[in-house]
Amino acid sequence: MERRNSPRYSVSVEIEVKEIASRTPSRGHTTDVSLTGCYVATIFPLSIGTEVDLKMWVDDCNIKGRGSVQTCHSGVGMGIKFTNLTRDTIRQLNDYLRGASAISSGESLQPFIR
Repeated sequence: MERRNSPRYSVSVEIEVKEIASRTPSRGHTTDVSLTGCYVATIFPLSIGTEVDLKMWVDDCNIKGRGSVQTCHSGVGMGIKFTNLTRDTIRQLNDYLRGASAISSGESLQPFIR
């Protein structure tokens, strides 16, 4: 059963994730993004429930916020649910996802369904 509130889009975005407890940063790329979360490709995912600060680079904007790890796939990646994004940040992310729907080949970017 689908639990997501908003569609995810297959978008590779550079992301920095910092575990709140240790403040140790790690960088990677998303494999998909929505207004409520993202999946980060990493061979060293954090444990489920870990609270993180995150920063994504989309176009010329830094999307900053807080999230929590919802899924963990060792050697593959982790799913992060956004838990604290400002209205302005959500607007910036929404604008990016809407703009990214017209990829260079002119095809529409389709929602990503797992």
